[in-house]
Amino acid sequence: MMFLTQLKLDIKRRDTRRYLGSPQVMHAVVAAACSGRDANAEADSRESLEAIPTYSDPNDSLGPGRVLWRVDEGAFTTKLYIVSPTTPDMEKLENTAGAGEARTVDYAPFLRKLSEGQLWAFRLAANPMYAKSQDSGNRGKRYGHVSIMHQAKWLLERCEKHGFNIASSDGHGDTPRISAPGENVALDGSASTEQGDDDPAASVNALVVRRERPSFRRRRKDGSGNDRVTINRTVYEGILRVTDAERLRHMLVSGLGASKAYGCGLMTLAYPH
Repeated sequence: MMFLTQLKLDIKRRDTRRYLGSPQVMHAVVAAACSGRDANAEADSRESLEAIPTYSDPNDSLGPGRVLWRVDEGAFTTKLYIVSPTTPDMEKLENTAGAGEARTVDYAPFLRKLSEGQLWAFRLAANPMYAKSQDSGNRGKRYGHVSIMHQAKWLLERCEKHGFNIASSDGHGDTPRISAPGENVALDGSASTEQGDDDPAASVNALVVRRERPSFRRRRKDGSGNDRVTINRTVYEGILRVTDAERLRHMLVSGLGASKAYGCGLMTLAYPH
């Protein structure tokens, strides 16, 4: 069983601003809510969310799941979403940062009704990265994509593996495109500032709606010091078509990409308008 939790955050509260100011701090309070441990202790843990047991039932088609979280900052409301294998204890978050009570629902019924061919509006916060190869043949150091073109290609190249493709707003379309203000990027990586003459949004299949680069210091595994971590957090929105429901379910509960402990990797779906 997996659970989806939503909490409206009160950005006027001091603790809310502190949580939002650092992925490391929010990581700690989410981990505490999902594990029952103290948030201060979690803040000192390098991979505390990874230490929480994942959901895995060999008799359940959902597959293994883990704790994922995302903050959506809108014009009028800011919301925290958590996907977790157990019901989180949201009392502390409600008391220190909430603008009301959290709402937790069983995620499994929604996940099980996904089927091939369905269209869903999606939102995804991700940390698109690439590994730079080394001469030794070992896997290279990972770097974050910083351009719209490379961030768009990163998502488009992962669609098939995770059971979906990008659809246009009317459910049709040829070459998938991801757009941001001033740029329109096709699947082949070509970029253009020009769009259709008849409908400026006709060729746009998804949008990069937000880009930010939060950074924080994280303790090294050997305890010898701290490293500065920078996340290229990219928020995508658009319409997807389900091509493999099983793969899509797995991704929705296990995440997409890197930095899952720090607010990336969670995709949510809604009925398209």
